[in-house]
Amino acid sequence: MRSTAKIIVFIFGLPVLASIILNFIYEKPPRDHGKGTMFDIIANRYDFINRALALNMDIGWRKTMIAEVTSHGKLFDSIEDTSSVKVLDLATGTADVAILFVKEYLNTNIQDSNKRNIEILGVDPSINMITVGREKVFKENLIEQITLDLGDARDLKDLSTNFFDAATMSFGIRNVPEKEQALCEIHRVLKKEVADDVGGRTSGAKFGILEFSEPGEEAGVMGAGAKLFIRYIVPVLGAILSGAPREYMHLQNSIEDFPSPKDFVALMEGLSCGKEGKGRFRVDDLIQLNFGSVQLYLATPI
Repeated sequence: MRSTAKIIVFIFGLPVLASIILNFIYEKPPRDHGKGTMFDIIANRYDFINRALALNMDIGWRKTMIAEVTSHGKLFDSIEDTSSVKVLDLATGTADVAILFVKEYLNTNIQDSNKRNIEILGVDPSINMITVGREKVFKENLIEQITLDLGDARDLKDLSTNFFDAATMSFGIRNVPEKEQALCEIHRVLKKEVADDVGGRTSGAKFGILEFSEPGEEAGVMGAGAKLFIRYIVPVLGAILSGAPREYMHLQNSIEDFPSPKDFVALMEGLSCGKEGKGRFRVDDLIQLNFGSVQLYLATPI
């Protein structure tokens, strides 16, 4: 029993000590990471770092988000609508979600005449991340379905209102200081759920957000372990693997500053978007992943 305790202390104690040392040596990066300059520095190693730190589980989290946003493929079905399914991927980074989204579409029987085509626009504030993403899209031969552009979720002025059928954002919203501004911009470009003439409602677009947060006490022992892992081990390993310690220590800032799941749901549902201030999101589901350290928010713009 004592040996086990010593091992646990070593596993978590060493990263805590390393974190303290790194914070002493390196000045913490600013809390505004929405401009993407930090990610320009780590872009070439970003995918490798993600796979290593998440033990490759991040791919599964993204696939879960896509399955939920598409209602397990139903978004691609349409007997009457012959237009393409239009998807916006915010904080697209190196295009992981965009590529997985198209592959999900291709896996739902592309030969079916009732399947709509798909067009994905990925937007990110880091030019280097976009460059890596474009290389991946080209290698996957998906340039007809995926377009990647430099952009900021807080200012989508070049995108049309009520245009997209779905939107996703993976591990990006916590890096945006003006979260309400970004969410209202996303709300604007998505198709809304509205009442029809016969008392029913027309379905709106679906919006999925994947994000980290520190697990609460209700997550139990495993949640406590996940909390320590996110707070100390992930930033330290990221700092080492990226070769950019100061930049990667932003994780401690961004996760610490991000609202709890309950508070973030309240933020989304309490928005006042649009000219009349009546636009907001209805959060349809909150799915806890990885012992409560990763949340999937599923919402509808109304």
